[in-house]
Amino acid sequence: MTDDWLKQEIARGFTLLAALNLKGRPAAKDLTAVAQVWHGLLMKQEWQPKRDIPRIRAAFEAIAATSVEWPNPADLGKHLPPIAVRMVPRLEKKHVQTPYAAEMVAKIKSRLKNAPALNRDWMHAPKSRTVDECKRIYAERQKEKGKS
Repeated sequence: MTDDWLKQEIARGFTLLAALNLKGRPAAKDLTAVAQVWHGLLMKQEWQPKRDIPRIRAAFEAIAATSVEWPNPADLGKHLPPIAVRMVPRLEKKHVQTPYAAEMVAKIKSRLKNAPALNRDWMHAPKSRTVDECKRIYAERQKEKGKS
């Protein structure tokens, strides 16, 4: 695959950096030679235009925003954003439910309808008793003990 896109991105980045007139900037007549050196070094890496053009642009913009001296190719690597991880789309639901399976699911759901975990009443504590209720219950229990 042709690497013209990488040359164009280096040229775009150099144009941005040259406009800033950073310390150590190569002379205008030397920018082409410096760009060729950068291109030769960067070609040793594996690049994908669709993925890496925005990353290279972002790296040059970060260098321009933070540097006071002309960068080296290693500086581009330091400012290069990480490769975005594409999430795999969810698989389509391919299972087709049979009438028998639908009937069984309905039966299971009806059995679980009154299960404590699905009932939600089990999560709430019993109503607190008043002091008078506690005294009355205690008195009744004492009477029962006395009878036995």
